[in-house]
Amino acid sequence: ICIKLIIILRGKQYIMSEVKEVDINSKKVIIPKSFARRDHIRAIEIECQKYWEENHIYEVDADPSKPKYLVTFPYPYMNGRLHLGHGFSLTKAEFSVRFQRLLGKVALFPFAFHCTGMPIQAAANKLKDELLTFGNPPVFPDSDKPVEDTEQSAESAIAAKSKGKKSKLVSKGQGGKTTRQWDILSKMVPEEEIALFADPIKWLTYFPPFGMSDLKAFGSAIDWRRSFITTSANPHYDSFIRWQFNKLKEGGKIRFGKRPNVFSVLDGQVCADHDRASGETVGPQEYTLIKLLILKPYPVNSGLNSEVFAEKNVYLAAATLRPETMYGQTNCFVLPEGNYGSFETSNGDVLIMSHRSAKGLAYQGHLKEWAQFPSIHDFLGTELIGLPLKAPNALYERVYTL
Repeated sequence: ICIKLIIILRGKQYIMSEVKEVDINSKKVIIPKSFARRDHIRAIEIECQKYWEENHIYEVDADPSKPKYLVTFPYPYMNGRLHLGHGFSLTKAEFSVRFQRLLGKVALFPFAFHCTGMPIQAAANKLKDELLTFGNPPVFPDSDKPVEDTEQSAESAIAAKSKGKKSKLVSKGQGGKTTRQWDILSKMVPEEEIALFADPIKWLTYFPPFGMSDLKAFGSAIDWRRSFITTSANPHYDSFIRWQFNKLKEGGKIRFGKRPNVFSVLDGQVCADHDRASGETVGPQEYTLIKLLILKPYPVNSGLNSEVFAEKNVYLAAATLRPETMYGQTNCFVLPEGNYGSFETSNGDVLIMSHRSAKGLAYQGHLKEWAQFPSIHDFLGTELIGLPLKAPNALYERVYTL
């Protein structure tokens, strides 16, 4: 005998075995959703995908008798798992190649994974540092310093660059706390394997297979025989890139040289927008350097009387975003408690400025040696106050430091 317990609410009958919750006050019955339809459709999907793979449906070879069609997708970067954004963008290529296939064309959809650049190396280095500092597994301090929104520099704000944009950390709700690489990986990787990601090669072998399996589950019409990763870890792709650049150079289309760019002092190379662990969208900011000649004689007790300055022109170096205002110069401000250095330039002049500024000039080739910025003599700001200066384009013969 099968007995069904039935309740009646507002004239409707409900089988008690289906009822999850009854709210007597609001007279509502909550029945959990059934996933039977979804599971049925998913079972059909899995069966079809298995058929496609076993019968090599999307493995496309050349056929001169048919028109051809090729679709590509920008290599997703392999510093993590694929996400819904990849899936959304992929549908455009996916729908296109399937439609062209239905028209009778030889429609090819290859796929690759991007592993070149600095983000993987930077993340691996960050994890390595965390393991060395906090142990394995790491025990992080309870009071981490807040993360500042460094995506937009003061200079870029002045130049109206990235105006109104939030950094990735802030937009993801992670602003105000230190983001640890271990914590990021813990959302994607079993804890016992996280430490292995201190080696950047681990990223290259771990995430691409997941990308492939996820795209297969997505039902993508991809010829997986034509899949690869970038970087020199793949000698075939590396050799193609070398051939490409050599060919372009032979044709006079590219040349080696220097131009203003964001440069990584740590890695000794240009750090393009997507190569950075942080600071995306920040670009070089051009300043005009005003050389304010310090007039002789120097004050009696000043370090400027040192023999190293005897035969040299010594300038205070001021940077400005408004060079057209040089005509109105009336004085030069210095920070009384500031620490300034004196640095020899490539033409033999000496510039007095902050060490940070000297570093920037050294990596632009303006100082005596590339990437070298030793200070000849350091000055406190108070030592520079009251110096007479000759300001270029100024209406006054001399101005003073204040």
